[in-house]
Amino acid sequence: MMRPTTSFAGLLLAALLLAGCAPSGPSKADVQEILQSQLDPSTEVVRVETVDQLNAAEQGDVWLTDVKATLRFPQSLTDVAQGMQENGGAAESLSRLGLMLRFGKFEAGETRPYRTRLKLIEGKNGWMRAEPTSE
Repeated sequence: MMRPTTSFAGLLLAALLLAGCAPSGPSKADVQEILQSQLDPSTEVVRVETVDQLNAAEQGDVWLTDVKATLRFPQSLTDVAQGMQENGGAAESLSRLGLMLRFGKFEAGETRPYRTRLKLIEGKNGWMRAEPTSE
């Protein structure tokens, strides 16, 4: 006959093993990388400094991910505009102009909170957006 403590330990071990198999969703690092590539892959205008809060829920193959992040602007709006005039290509200038319109006036070193919802899927090479950005 099995002792009660032995059977309890066995049940606890089984529960821990099963919990390890449950899908966990994207990590903060995954979301930070995706968000950075969505906002400004060059990181010259805006950087995703931290993902402060992450709430993810699985819906079929897609994970709905509510994100609260901190963005940092390494240059001022004036510096970005001057850089566009001096040495920006057409595509790069359009991208920077879009960021300037989106975030308005900003100073070098300024941080701002940022909230968004991402739809993510997990592929062979990691997490990615489930749909193109509409922002």
